[in-house]
Amino acid sequence: MKRQCSCAGNWHFWLVALIAVLLLGYMTRTQEARAQPTPLDGYVEAGLSSNLALRQQTLDLEKSLRALDEARGMFWPEMRIEARYSRAGGGRQIEFPVGDLMNPVYQTLNDILMSQGQPGTFPTLENIQIPFLREREQDTRFRVVQPLYQPAIRHNYRLQGHLLNAQEAGLDAFRRQLVRDIKVAYYQYLKARRAVEIYTSAGEVVDEYVRVNERLVANEKATEEAVMRARVERYDVEQQLADAMRQRDLARSYFNFLINRPLGEAIELPADEALLPAEALGGYRLAGVRPAEAVAIEALSRRHEIRQLDEAVLASSASVDIQRTHLLPGVALALDLGIQGEQYGFTNDRSYYMASVVLQWKLFDGFQERARIQQAQLDTQRLRIQREELDSQIRLQVQDAMDNLDVARRSVDTAEERLRASREAYRRVSRKYEEGMENQVTMLDARDVWTRAELNRTITRYDLLIRLAELEYATGGAAGAPAAETGVGE
Repeated sequence: MKRQCSCAGNWHFWLVALIAVLLLGYMTRTQEARAQPTPLDGYVEAGLSSNLALRQQTLDLEKSLRALDEARGMFWPEMRIEARYSRAGGGRQIEFPVGDLMNPVYQTLNDILMSQGQPGTFPTLENIQIPFLREREQDTRFRVVQPLYQPAIRHNYRLQGHLLNAQEAGLDAFRRQLVRDIKVAYYQYLKARRAVEIYTSAGEVVDEYVRVNERLVANEKATEEAVMRARVERYDVEQQLADAMRQRDLARSYFNFLINRPLGEAIELPADEALLPAEALGGYRLAGVRPAEAVAIEALSRRHEIRQLDEAVLASSASVDIQRTHLLPGVALALDLGIQGEQYGFTNDRSYYMASVVLQWKLFDGFQERARIQQAQLDTQRLRIQREELDSQIRLQVQDAMDNLDVARRSVDTAEERLRASREAYRRVSRKYEEGMENQVTMLDARDVWTRAELNRTITRYDLLIRLAELEYATGGAAGAPAAETGVGE
């Protein structure tokens, strides 16, 4: 008895060990499969590198970087060379009466010399006319200007720094929005493609009904109304198929547009579409529900739109400070080294230097600066109100996304049950129809219910993925974040 018990205990032990090994292998393979990049991951990377709108945003960011470099350069001295060569003629003249002043004196001196028997040596002078403009002139200088006290330069540097940060946050926000749009467009294409397959399959079944009824009419076992009823059903399916194909082509074009590819290029499909909702949900089904308010608070700390507006508020405050500095004096140091004259040369009589301290202070401008300061303050207040509004919008967006995902998740389970019931009902009605126990209308209605249930299952499955992408965007979380981060669970 003891030996038998020992063997039984060993048997249970090895059975549990075998099950554990199998489960461990399955979990390992599942994790490896999930770790492998999917076609959607590749498309997201392609979109982030080639989307035209994102490239425009990147150029705007590069422009903000250059604006910051420009603001930084204002702290350094400005050096430049200024050269001027001019030819002039006419214009005003300056008359210097040297003859009228000196000739009487020279005449008196000549008379004295002549009275002493000496010749007069002092000449007779003409009045001199000096043109105001030189006939030709050059002025070449090397100028250095260094700001000594310019408060506006410092505040402008702050302004450009905050604008750059706001641009970076806006780029991050647009990048996340693009990821969401690519995912949603991909799922929309898969949903439309699956609808085409369903209607195509339904059309084949209806065509078979038409052929069966045509044979029954030929054998005088049915009336023409049965054939007409089947044909009407076929026309309805063909119309729905045409609309589904249009939706599929439109979804493919929009998806390719987002990743900057030819609109008609084929889209790679996932390895197993049936596993998409389960694989994408991952930990979302395993965690408990968290309050929407707690999720919203975390979302506010992660959303780049919040940081973008915060930086915009700081930039607007810096703009107010810039306007206020216009009421203060500005001091700069200027140094000029150059040569001037009628010809180029570096002799002492042509070269010069000049060092200056320049003070600029606007004392009164009709209260224009005060009005500009008030305008800048109003802009800051408007941005603060916009920040509060965005806070409320994100909270509402998170709540709506969580509710939508929860409804979509429950709809998937309902749709599965609906599909199973409609498929079984169609199977039974079809069997009775073949045995002559049900009429054609009942059979076609059962088929229509099955088709609609299959479409509903497809729509709910992909709507679940779409809602998941929207929740990831609303909460500022990365793709595949666990429910502990977003608060979605059973």
